[in-house]
Amino acid sequence: MAYSSATLFSGLSDVHSGSTAWCIKARLIRLYKQPAYLNRNEVGSMELVIHDKEGVRIHATMKPNIYEKLTEKMEKEMQEGSVYIIKNFLVIDNTTSFRTTHHNHKLKFFRNTTMSLTDEEFPSHMYNFTPLDQLQVDNLIDEVHLADVIGRVISYQKPFDGLKAKRMDFRIQDTNNNQLSCTLWEDYIDDLLPTLETNEDNKPVIVAIQFGRLLKMTDQVKMSNSFHVTKVTVNADSDVFAEFMARLELNNDVARRMLSNTDYNIYEDFTRGNARVRTLAYLNDFKGDGLFWIDVTIVDIQTTGDFWYSACKKCAKKLVVHPGTKVCTSCAEDNPIETIRFKIEIVVVDQTGSATLLLWNKASELLIGKSAKEMKDKHVDSTDPIPHGIEDALIDRRALFEVRLDSYKMMKSAAYYTVTRCAFDDEIMAIYKQLFGGTQESTSDDHGHLAGGSSEENVECNNKKVDKGKRKLFTELDAEAINDEDAEDDAIANEMQSENVAEKATSGSTDEVQTYKKRQPVIKKEK
Repeated sequence: MAYSSATLFSGLSDVHSGSTAWCIKARLIRLYKQPAYLNRNEVGSMELVIHDKEGVRIHATMKPNIYEKLTEKMEKEMQEGSVYIIKNFLVIDNTTSFRTTHHNHKLKFFRNTTMSLTDEEFPSHMYNFTPLDQLQVDNLIDEVHLADVIGRVISYQKPFDGLKAKRMDFRIQDTNNNQLSCTLWEDYIDDLLPTLETNEDNKPVIVAIQFGRLLKMTDQVKMSNSFHVTKVTVNADSDVFAEFMARLELNNDVARRMLSNTDYNIYEDFTRGNARVRTLAYLNDFKGDGLFWIDVTIVDIQTTGDFWYSACKKCAKKLVVHPGTKVCTSCAEDNPIETIRFKIEIVVVDQTGSATLLLWNKASELLIGKSAKEMKDKHVDSTDPIPHGIEDALIDRRALFEVRLDSYKMMKSAAYYTVTRCAFDDEIMAIYKQLFGGTQESTSDDHGHLAGGSSEENVECNNKKVDKGKRKLFTELDAEAINDEDAEDDAIANEMQSENVAEKATSGSTDEVQTYKKRQPVIKKEK
């Protein structure tokens, strides 16, 4: 006998060929139909993926008539997620080209196999997510075994006709900004596309792909659906997040909020040590590409004229239609829907200098607390150069900004840094102060001093609010004030000579930004 009365059930790691007298208790992970080899319109077999209480997975197969016999005895269809007691089956070698499990064997049900539903307590291991950062390491890519991944959809293309079938490409991103290119074919497109097309509020769309096929490309890894076996779950349910939670050793609620809420992505950046916090002096001297966080205070609004623009709702780019048509020039959308989006330039300072930042729609909405359309409607009859709601919400506001540095744009004399994310709520600021305040180079404490051991020159920032006119925000340690004339000299010395139009700045959306503004100077201590 393959099991004793003491243990009753065998573990899937113990099964082997040479006996049919096995008894196991397993949870059904996936159930799907495999078309017949000679006639794709007929069902050739029923395929199952199951796991035992230890989480060990194994694949099982049976002919359609065996499946009908089992379901007839159970008086109901098999349900994914349910636990079954399975007895009397064959154990054969697992030699299929693409495998749902890493087990050396698979099960084959025959006429003596019995299967019964049980409601006994049983651990759930429905998903086995592969971290996206592992897919960046070439020698870890396994093209034979199918994998599970989860992430937020950050971009997608309209479905198009591929060489053999209709396909749709999209990209997902995890909480650490690792990305994966994905492709869905045929009917699988309908699992995702309707959610993306009806997502009018631009809410995060979370996708879990179960049993997807990994493909090594020239310069990337791609996840593709493997026909019949793959399962696509959009805006993942509690079971999916439970597995994701187990991977990250977090509770289910935090895992959900991490993937669906920007603040919790930021939370992860800081608690996991992924956030690089730098001073404005560092950024002004930096010549490469990268993403950096800065701890700054907004002191001025640089934008003149409109603080918003008309955009295509689909691609979020400035809405321009082809002459004589109603087709968006950016995404080729016919009869595009117009939406209003923010685009605001602000001046910020820290204890080492000043800079101009470009805020796109999402960051602006978070800081102002209103949509661009609301602000535009309120400002339509106003003669004020800056809408009061914008000025009151931004001026003297302290926040953490993640900015993108682009060496090509700097070479072309772009006069600003593009903001990709921002954080200012009490929870994030408390975490930031606890983790970085006074301990990391180029961070500051509550009084604006540089952290101990910093190589930057020690410059103290007055923490009090100042007039919205001339702002004397910096004093040297010897208490000698820096006057406007000195600042003007520094500005002239730092002026960038090129008058090229700035290249497109991107942060979730892109738009042509024409500017001849100079980079804000770094104010340093006199020697």
